[in-house]
Amino acid sequence: MKISNSPQNYINQTYANQISPAANSPSKLEKSVDEPTIATSSDSLNISPTTRDLQKISASMDTEPTDRTQLVEDLKQQVQAGQYTVNAEQVAEKMVGSLMDELG
Repeated sequence: MKISNSPQNYINQTYANQISPAANSPSKLEKSVDEPTIATSSDSLNISPTTRDLQKISASMDTEPTDRTQLVEDLKQQVQAGQYTVNAEQVAEKMVGSLMDELG
């Protein structure tokens, strides 16, 4: 027994119908010069402002500032030589400032 309207045949017929109108259109040689060309669509991507900001931050984190590198090297040398001293007043001010920020 042979079934003529199987799902496979139906799918093939559907695709054939979609392709055949293009096959019935005039060939490139038969088209006139004045006929407008069909514009092709393109994809686009819209990024939110937050995402743009995050991309900028990520890019800036990848590049290390040269001033910072030099500062770290100087501090390493001072610590190794035993010449690094901590400014107690600056540490205290930052500690109090951070506590004040937390309390509101």
